[in-house]
Amino acid sequence: MTRQKKTRSAGPNGLRHLSSEDIRKTRQPKEQTKKKGAGLKSGSRNSEVAVSGVTNTSAANKDPRVGSKKPIALISEATVQQTEQNVAALLPKASLAKAKPVQLSAQQELTLIENDSYLQQLLERVEQDEVLTGKDAKYFNAKTARLEQLLDELGLNDEAETDPLAAFERTDWRKDLLGDED
Repeated sequence: MTRQKKTRSAGPNGLRHLSSEDIRKTRQPKEQTKKKGAGLKSGSRNSEVAVSGVTNTSAANKDPRVGSKKPIALISEATVQQTEQNVAALLPKASLAKAKPVQLSAQQELTLIENDSYLQQLLERVEQDEVLTGKDAKYFNAKTARLEQLLDELGLNDEAETDPLAAFERTDWRKDLLGDED
């Protein structure tokens, strides 16, 4: 038996391609059904009363759900008074005011600065020729400036005035070099 090459055609027994006209003729028509109505116009509920012929409009307009207009207390007066008393008891009896900083004497402030452990650590770092930056430098400068003010107030800074090295350390060279920027 010889080999036959396959083809894409369906062959003599395949389906025949029908034109659109032939397809329309063979298709069965749909059953004719009654068309649904469009319904009533909007607002028909309101117009039914006039159509039905009811002449007593006051009886038709009266809503049976509306009851008495007399107000009803939902909470008794005793509980209202108790809650007012409870609220009054919870209110603070003292007024709030900003706390004022405690004014220390110059001697007390001097001892606080001298005993400041963080300042002592920064002082050791400066003595080891380490350069302080950021918050450390600001803290160190502020505390040493305040210390010198306190020593001047108490009269304990006499030897520092004669020492030229102390005067050199007190000058802020950053302002001279960079201007008035912080």
